[in-house]
Amino acid sequence: MATKKKKETGELSIHTENIFPIIKKWLYSQHDIFLRELVSNAVDAISKRKYADPDFKQEDMKIEIKLDKSKKTLEIIDTGIGMTADEIKKYINQIAFSGAEDFVNKFKDVQSNIIGHFGLGFYSSFMVSDKVTIDSLSIEEGSKPAFWECDGTTSYSMAVGKRKEVGTTITLYFNEDSKDYAKDEKIKEILERYCNFMPYPIMFDGKQINQLEALWNRIPAEVKREEYIEFYKQVFHDYQDPVFWIHLNVDFPFNLKGILYFPKLRNEPEFFKGEVKLFCNNVFVADNLEDLIPEFLLLLKGGIDIPDIPLNVSRSFLQNDAQVQKISKYIIKKVADNFNATFKEDRKKYEEYWEDIHTFIKFGMLKEDDFFEAMKDIAIFKSASGDYLTVEEYKLRNAANSKDESTKIWYAASEDTQVSYLNLMKEQGLEVIYQTSPLDIHLYQKLEGKLEKVEFIRIDSEVNDLLVNQEDSSISEADREHLKKLFYNALGQKVEASFSKESLKDYFKKYPEAATLLTNYQIQKGEQTLINLLDLPVEVVEKLGTKAMEDLQNHAYTELKIEVKNLKTKEIPGIIVFSEFMRRWHDMDMFSRMGGAGDMLKNHSLVVNTENKVIQKILKLDKAGKKEKVDTLCAYIHDLSLLEQKPFSGEELKGFIQKANKVLSYI
Repeated sequence: MATKKKKETGELSIHTENIFPIIKKWLYSQHDIFLRELVSNAVDAISKRKYADPDFKQEDMKIEIKLDKSKKTLEIIDTGIGMTADEIKKYINQIAFSGAEDFVNKFKDVQSNIIGHFGLGFYSSFMVSDKVTIDSLSIEEGSKPAFWECDGTTSYSMAVGKRKEVGTTITLYFNEDSKDYAKDEKIKEILERYCNFMPYPIMFDGKQINQLEALWNRIPAEVKREEYIEFYKQVFHDYQDPVFWIHLNVDFPFNLKGILYFPKLRNEPEFFKGEVKLFCNNVFVADNLEDLIPEFLLLLKGGIDIPDIPLNVSRSFLQNDAQVQKISKYIIKKVADNFNATFKEDRKKYEEYWEDIHTFIKFGMLKEDDFFEAMKDIAIFKSASGDYLTVEEYKLRNAANSKDESTKIWYAASEDTQVSYLNLMKEQGLEVIYQTSPLDIHLYQKLEGKLEKVEFIRIDSEVNDLLVNQEDSSISEADREHLKKLFYNALGQKVEASFSKESLKDYFKKYPEAATLLTNYQIQKGEQTLINLLDLPVEVVEKLGTKAMEDLQNHAYTELKIEVKNLKTKEIPGIIVFSEFMRRWHDMDMFSRMGGAGDMLKNHSLVVNTENKVIQKILKLDKAGKKEKVDTLCAYIHDLSLLEQKPFSGEELKGFIQKANKVLSYI
């Protein structure tokens, strides 16, 4: 029992008088870890006793946490090796010494994993306390309990303690700023977060808080599927089963154990959040440390235990050194190797995984070049035929339709849109893959840059030559040009070719007859010469010829361009096409703004199909002088084609319905 006569006072052997303000404000950035440090020290003390006590009994070992909410005190009570008064003076008063290092030297032949040092870690308790006491009884024969007390200054006092059984009791008296720690739920949360896998029972409120065993410490071959799933649900509180997992276990060139679980991922970026926990000898260190865990792996859930990981004094931040880089590369390789092995050994299982984890794989390929190189040959894409294809498999399937060594890989936005385009492609035996993630556009670009002669093209970016009937059209060239004029007028498009002095001179040099034919249709505007193509009579268009007219149109800027082609199908009156470049720009902008991009697709082309009966009917109606019907049908065909491309706004939908009702009235 401590008495005033036996009380001893002294000064801590430290190198600065301001050590406690430094500890409180800077040394530890996360105050919660004070309890992790103290419990870790308690585990160390029990581990030491295991090798120093011939009568050691595993079943008697435990750590108790007792909270007195009224007094705002917290006790950490262990059944460890204990300390004598001299050991307290050495390990607690002399901060520069490490109890763990001293113990390792003494028991170097039988040493266990010593988690931390009973030194700086202990002093983290002063982040939250006005006063800290130690009451300890050493296992040494004839020892007396030793009591130590410090109020957060460099002064301390020592006396005989009250402890009757071997072990140590540390009592914290919370300061005013830390009164929130005097709550059961707060202490329980910290213990479950940081101490879940410590090897001895941790008791709080009469219940064992920790699970004791981290599954990654076991040999993978000995762990059952059900155990992996149950462990995942307990640790990560997920009601769904993981898709699959990778058990990491390596001893050289570094020591690493862990399990990475692949949860079901959703396409939306806001759900790209996993939880990879880092441990050091079963002690939780931090979540999602990007210096160690590659960014794309942070989408996963799991735990990685690295006993030799370089940590600073708080165990909260990694040092960015060569060892960390090696570990990161190893994890990337291990994940990629697992995917490659599954692809080769069980393609069906790999494809079953793909639906749930393709977002993760694509993100990893975009973020890490090493992962991209390992995965590029086994990245698969769902096809319109219903199966999955690699890039090489796609090449083989469309080989008959390739005109040269380059490969165009046609893709559609999804399975249930762009139906007209898909049907056209299928009829001509062209395979199409589906875009299934917002990341696909970025991945296409990277694949194009890394693979030779591969180009990804969305099916509505251009009209493939294989879809066009190369035989003579059923309508004349004059009617084709007239169709353009009808659609431009109906859609309110002003089509003016603009020439500079030099470019007009070059045009007339190329087409000499045009200089005379276009004399009456030139409008001078400053340095520019404008020609309104819609004002040109049919006879002028016929005399100019197709090439000269195409060049005129190339000098005219319009948001909407009308093309006239005779497609191999008669069912479709018209289709909309956007350039692949503009489409990608639009899709990437939509992705980066989370759907808030403007209407970048207003610049598009309408391909009018001369083989369609409605288009041919429009020409007849025009010759009969039915201008209103012509305008309505042209506008309706454009809107109908556009509806397959994008959702209409309220005003656009209202206008479309009005046109549809008008068309119905013509029946």
